[in-house]
Amino acid sequence: MDKVRETVKSRYFWVVVVMMLICTVFHYFSPQGLLLPDDRFPLTRQAVVRIIFLLPVSAAAFAFGRTGGLVTLALSVVIMLPRVFWFSVQPVDALFETIGVAVVGYILVWMIDIQDREKKLRQKAVEELEAVNAVALTLTQPYDLDAMLDRALGRVLEVVGSLEPRGAIFLLDPWGHTLQLRAHQGVSPAFLEVAQQVPLGECLCGTTAESGEVLVVHNALEHPKHTRCPESEPHSHVCVPLKSKDRLLGVMDFYLHSNDSVDAIDQQMYAAIGRQVGVAVENARLCENLRFYVRQVTRAQEDERRRIARELHDDTVQGLIDLSRRLDQLASSDDGFSETSLERLENLQDRIGEILHGVRRYSRDLRPSVLDDLGLLPAVEGLLADLRDDGLATSLEIVGEKRRFAPDIELELYRSIQEALNNVRRHAQATEVSITVQFFEKRVRITVQDNGRGFELLGSTGDFVLAGKFGLLGMEERAQLLRGQFKVLTSKGQGTIVVLDVPV
Repeated sequence: MDKVRETVKSRYFWVVVVMMLICTVFHYFSPQGLLLPDDRFPLTRQAVVRIIFLLPVSAAAFAFGRTGGLVTLALSVVIMLPRVFWFSVQPVDALFETIGVAVVGYILVWMIDIQDREKKLRQKAVEELEAVNAVALTLTQPYDLDAMLDRALGRVLEVVGSLEPRGAIFLLDPWGHTLQLRAHQGVSPAFLEVAQQVPLGECLCGTTAESGEVLVVHNALEHPKHTRCPESEPHSHVCVPLKSKDRLLGVMDFYLHSNDSVDAIDQQMYAAIGRQVGVAVENARLCENLRFYVRQVTRAQEDERRRIARELHDDTVQGLIDLSRRLDQLASSDDGFSETSLERLENLQDRIGEILHGVRRYSRDLRPSVLDDLGLLPAVEGLLADLRDDGLATSLEIVGEKRRFAPDIELELYRSIQEALNNVRRHAQATEVSITVQFFEKRVRITVQDNGRGFELLGSTGDFVLAGKFGLLGMEERAQLLRGQFKVLTSKGQGTIVVLDVPV
């Protein structure tokens, strides 16, 4: 009834009604006989009026589809039949004309319906391609695995158009025996209690994992495999395998209303999205493995730097200090020395002092002990002290409550700041450098700004390799390793601002 009311309210319905009334009036009140007084145009007025009935039939088919066109055609035939049997001078000819109009009208409605279906199919294909592209764009964002799964699930639920988005993503465990819940939206607490581990073969998700095919269940409550899900209201279930190179990585499960239709094209779209998410899952795992490898390599490098720094401090520095003291004793002894010899001793002492200062600086650059003992901020103050020795004005501003972080985080932040200050010393030709450290609840933001000559910013940080700016590339990689963000703001003659925003 609702559809009938909606149809009656449509202006196209009344246009078709008016056209039918006009055709009816002409059909019953126009005189019989030839339309034109010419033997070369033998159609009668009644034949032409019957053909004109195809106009409202076509209009109804375009406006209301196949059903509207067939109903209008049937009504037109009903309107034409009384004149055929009771008023027509040539009833046989009129009957055949009516049948011909009915056949042509049915063919016309059929062709319009085919054209409309093809148009809808093309439109649906475009929409589903856009949906797949939208999901793919979401998956290309630089997030860790769980964050990527949450965003992907949310985007998929938007694409499928569910009024109450509910769904979950399960990943296969390393042994390939169970599905582990990794992301969910809109599901009930009871679902979360029973769905943390789903063995293969159990429930709809486990069945999908075994078959590797998209599973659509329109009335999930009546399905024999719908045993673990506690949802009690009627709904449809869609389970999509997540694959990469035909290797199953998990299952994505979402709910639809029980009256939502899912055709073959929809299933193809779901399968394509499953492949996109599967590839993204594999890439995210590869990135996690790479991050772990990089952390291990970095840890090994830092251990080696710590060992070298300790040996420089314990052996080389102590040896130079002992040599300097002996020279002092020799210079102050009562044994006679010429002025030339004393001058040479003083030069040796000065040179030893310079070497001692350099070795201490190298030791601190390799691995500052203050970073391990006191933390990031005192180590940064030491870096600024070296710049002040080189004649640069420096400042350090702290915003928020000071606190220490995990050793790995403090080390990466320190190396990034160290690289930024080295760039200032070597290339910027600056006179002032300022560092701002902002402590937030769940992240820290570090800003290094100088008033140097700046440089032309490239299209992307990946282009720094081609330009030989490996330091900036290293800072970006350290930020990515910490799942943070790295930004460079600069232009020629306007100085440079380096921003590092990292979750802690």
